[in-house]
Amino acid sequence: MGTNKKMFSDGGTYISKIAIARLTIKKHIQIIIGGFFTAVFLFGIISGVTGYNENLRDNLITNVVMIVPSALLLLNGIKNGRMAARAYRYNSIFMCDVDGTVTINELANQSGKPPFKVISELEKLFEKGVFCECTLQKQGSPCVILSGREGSKTGFVNIVCEKCNGTTRIRAGSSGKCEYCGNAISSRNSG
Repeated sequence: MGTNKKMFSDGGTYISKIAIARLTIKKHIQIIIGGFFTAVFLFGIISGVTGYNENLRDNLITNVVMIVPSALLLLNGIKNGRMAARAYRYNSIFMCDVDGTVTINELANQSGKPPFKVISELEKLFEKGVFCECTLQKQGSPCVILSGREGSKTGFVNIVCEKCNGTTRIRAGSSGKCEYCGNAISSRNSG
């Protein structure tokens, strides 16, 4: 069970702005450096194969060997960019949740991915510290438990249903249905 308590983004999201900035800067550096060297070595390979330049033909093996790490750097930058995009996608799902618990099946349905892939992606994002104020629960029924910040609209409150006296946890400032009887409840009027 991994809990992250890092600096929040100013927008009241579940994304740590420090971790996402680190991931984004890393992505940009890797794409720029990897892309530049991949292009240079690819030009060297093409020029050497076509016989455009005799020196490049002599260094063909070197260009082939050197394109591998530069291409891997470029691919790693693309992978980091996709990871940041996934973090924003999952964050938008978390922000729309009303009960404070997002099951892996809910995430799988909304993202169009199989549950095992969603768990794998979330584990990587939690390991990198991208999410804060939420917990990935892997035991039993896997889910993400959202805690929210104190005094923020992303927090959660327990509302007692007027009809059945059942307690339901919903996002502060929102409305929903009672878990027990289905009656409409709202946290807007609660103090």
